[in-house]
Amino acid sequence: MKKKTFNLIIKVLAYFICLGGIIYALYISPYNPHPKNAEDIRLWVSGFGVWAPLIYITIYTIRPLLFFPTLILNLAAGVLFGPYLGIVFLLMGGFGCATFCYLLGRFGGGKWFLENFSGSWGDKLKNYLVGSGSLEKMLWLRTVPIFPYDPVSVIAGSVKLPYKIYALATFLGMLPGAIAYNFLADSFGTPKFYLAIFVTILAFGVPLVWWRIKGSHKELTELGKSKGCAEDEK
Repeated sequence: MKKKTFNLIIKVLAYFICLGGIIYALYISPYNPHPKNAEDIRLWVSGFGVWAPLIYITIYTIRPLLFFPTLILNLAAGVLFGPYLGIVFLLMGGFGCATFCYLLGRFGGGKWFLENFSGSWGDKLKNYLVGSGSLEKMLWLRTVPIFPYDPVSVIAGSVKLPYKIYALATFLGMLPGAIAYNFLADSFGTPKFYLAIFVTILAFGVPLVWWRIKGSHKELTELGKSKGCAEDEK
């Protein structure tokens, strides 16, 4: 047992040293602008001219390693590219990031990390995605705003959720938010701003309310109770 614990500690240290080294190198890189608001990203990305859309999509794809705030990137799409192209590029960047996190969960040590450090909430989500109805379940996890985007993506990869199901649910789940964010960014300083806030609230509030009304949240609750009973029996 002691040897097993020692090996686990070594693996954890190696994992964090390697990951920490990559993240630190990206963080201190002179190419990382450390944005504080959407305007900072607009000025930096627009400086690349015709390559600006590709730069934006690339940044969004590897966002977890750069510590770029998601909200700023979401709003920056509309500021940079307008309300229509902004939706397209935001979806492409968000989908790239989702795929990156999925692959991290499936091939990059995410499964091992979650098995050892996911906690009760991570265990619930892992069990929730396994079995029938995975498309609907994944769609709930994408549209209901209480679930963190990146951890859900890593968990989906770690349980080997079929990528085509994951991709479809991710795209459909991102669409309302992408439209709302771009409408919000485009309406800053205009009479449409309050309407845009209302649309944004609807985009994220309706799925949450419907999730509760339909009773789909109960399955996650039951998973938690079942796990607790199993541990008590031990």
